[in-house]
Amino acid sequence: MEENKHCCPPERGEGDARPARVCLLSETPSGAERFAAAAEMREEAGVPVYSFLHGGARYRVAAGERLRIGCEGELAYELVLDPRAETEVSIRTPYGEIGALARVLSLQCGREGGRLSLDCTYILDFSGGEQRHRLRFSARPCPSGEGGRL
Repeated sequence: MEENKHCCPPERGEGDARPARVCLLSETPSGAERFAAAAEMREEAGVPVYSFLHGGARYRVAAGERLRIGCEGELAYELVLDPRAETEVSIRTPYGEIGALARVLSLQCGREGGRLSLDCTYILDFSGGEQRHRLRFSARPCPSGEGGRL
């Protein structure tokens, strides 16, 4: 039996974007942010990838062997959260780039009936100054005709 290396194995094959709804809760020492948004989901190399807009930025969340979170907006980054290793992240701001290391403390992922749920706690280490983050993300497919396209 082949070992499944995906955090959340895909339920369907490659294909066109499908409408979805996502909910995200991000908690940091400075506060929490929660939002829901229309999204598009497509599978890339067998990995579910969700794209959505929020606060003037475009986000991509990919739940594969590692959790990847990308943001393009005033801040830009691609955060790769790997439960087995620290990863480097570069955050582009209007004032320049900031480097950090990301270290996963816990990563739970579930997939059932087309729904995806993620709960990840991680540390961003900015040259000795650490910030603890918790990210909870859920996604569900939209029935045909329901909003979800960007």
